[in-house]
Amino acid sequence: MKIVLATLNAKYTHHSLALRYLRAYCRPAFPRLVVREFNINQQLDLILSELVDENPDVVGFSCYIWNIEQTLVLTSDLKKVLPSVKVILGGPEVSYDAEALLGSNPNIDYIIAGEGEEPLLRLLDVLENSAHPTGEELERVPSLVFRAEGRIAANPQITMNLDNIPSPYLSDLDELENKIVYYEASRGCPFRCQYCLSSRTGAVRYFPLDQVKADLERLASLGVDQIRFVDRTFNCNPKRALELIEFMSGLDTATRFQLEIGGDLLTEEMIQVLEKAPANRFQFEIGVQSTNLATLNEIGRTTDLEKLAVNCRKLRERTKVRFLLDLIAGLPEESYERFGHSFDFVYNLEPTKIQLGFLKLLKGSRLRERASEFGCRFTGRAPYEVLQTNAISYPELAFLKVIEELVECYYNSGRFKSSLDYLIARDHDRPFRFFEFLAQKWKASSLHLVSHSLPTLYRLLWELAGRQDPVLLNYLRFDFRAHERKQATPGWMQGKPANELKRRMLRDGTVFRYLPHLATRMLAPRELGRLFAVELFDFKVYPWQARPERQMQILIFDYSRDDRIGVYDATPQEHR
Repeated sequence: MKIVLATLNAKYTHHSLALRYLRAYCRPAFPRLVVREFNINQQLDLILSELVDENPDVVGFSCYIWNIEQTLVLTSDLKKVLPSVKVILGGPEVSYDAEALLGSNPNIDYIIAGEGEEPLLRLLDVLENSAHPTGEELERVPSLVFRAEGRIAANPQITMNLDNIPSPYLSDLDELENKIVYYEASRGCPFRCQYCLSSRTGAVRYFPLDQVKADLERLASLGVDQIRFVDRTFNCNPKRALELIEFMSGLDTATRFQLEIGGDLLTEEMIQVLEKAPANRFQFEIGVQSTNLATLNEIGRTTDLEKLAVNCRKLRERTKVRFLLDLIAGLPEESYERFGHSFDFVYNLEPTKIQLGFLKLLKGSRLRERASEFGCRFTGRAPYEVLQTNAISYPELAFLKVIEELVECYYNSGRFKSSLDYLIARDHDRPFRFFEFLAQKWKASSLHLVSHSLPTLYRLLWELAGRQDPVLLNYLRFDFRAHERKQATPGWMQGKPANELKRRMLRDGTVFRYLPHLATRMLAPRELGRLFAVELFDFKVYPWQARPERQMQILIFDYSRDDRIGVYDATPQEHR
């Protein structure tokens, strides 16, 4: 029996962890089982032709909010070309309304609701022995939703024993080239946040620790760029989390590990381990979601915000860990104005990135069941995103989308820190007020309707917020030179010419006083000149201050290292 397991990933760089689990669990019994991964940006007729070329007896699709619409189209077309093929759907997007979905889609033969490893294997055993299995045979397959005698039946779901699931990363590792690798060290979540499906998956279960370590070491040795854990709260078991973080920290690899953690659950012992971790080894995603106590109570979230803030400052000041803070707009009881205060809280913690998301009422989530209680209206098709609630209107949410774009362009890029800090200190007592002001200008000029190049983003910030402010112009030039090592300073932001000063530093060797590590490289002047830039500023912009003095400052920007750009003050003593 030829079996094809397929899915449409959100991006080319993604891969399906679920299909790897199913393959590892089922292929020993069904060696002709193959996995075919596509992405939602590919043409459906191309995907269809690839599936038909496999000449399968069974096709299983892994379904999520990003691919369900295309998957249903594929199942319809696939049945027209291969009428006898058996179509199975699984995954979170079909697990919570499986009976209704099966009833309205005659092209779907079976749905597996919940964890799928053992149920799929049992179903394949049935299908191998019978092209038209009886209801009695199908009733023995756990978690299966199927048609029988003119009705739709749903068998009780099972919870997998994780000790019995083989590693998904023992073979087929060549498929991971140029991909983000997803990894799972546990299933379930101890918390009951009502917008999240993990709140309905029961107690936390853990994969064997030795297996996890062996997998991580094997994957890291491949040189993959990033391993992204899908565990809902990686550090809910502090002792186990500490052991794994210490293990990952000690690996000889350039791989970065991304973990979703509870920010208030970080311990001092864990911070001390992270202090010794190499740069770029860890990236933490920390859910804040809201700082409104009424909202947190409505969604069943019990975060200690004060402890979270303390731990974020420790991460920033004592470690090299990148950390992302999440917010969700559209939650119950949170108005536009109150969301702004949640934004300020997160912004002032200075995370590496701010992820501003919008509530999605996922099938199976408790919040979806309570949507009418807080006046939530949401899109009828995936991803079921909030349109308005009793607390926030559609225009307000749409405006927050513009702010989200600006946060991504200006804050999350990390390129505009000095300029943003100056503008917030100059005109606005709150970060949210600044982004609100910029978004108003942005939208009024219809800038939200088109994409913008990086040099254009610098110019637009000057034009919309500069007000002919020479200090901002100096900070923009500082940010540009501190981040854009391969680009010449645009003409509109150039200050006093520094070319002659740079040439003199090369001729008399003054540059080595500030960049001594370049002296041993024995480079020709032209080659050496490509490794640093010299800029003259009218204000003392480095180190940053809210109201810099008007005085000449000469800064050298060192581009010789791959991991960072160094800044050195070369202003003569008499001018300081």
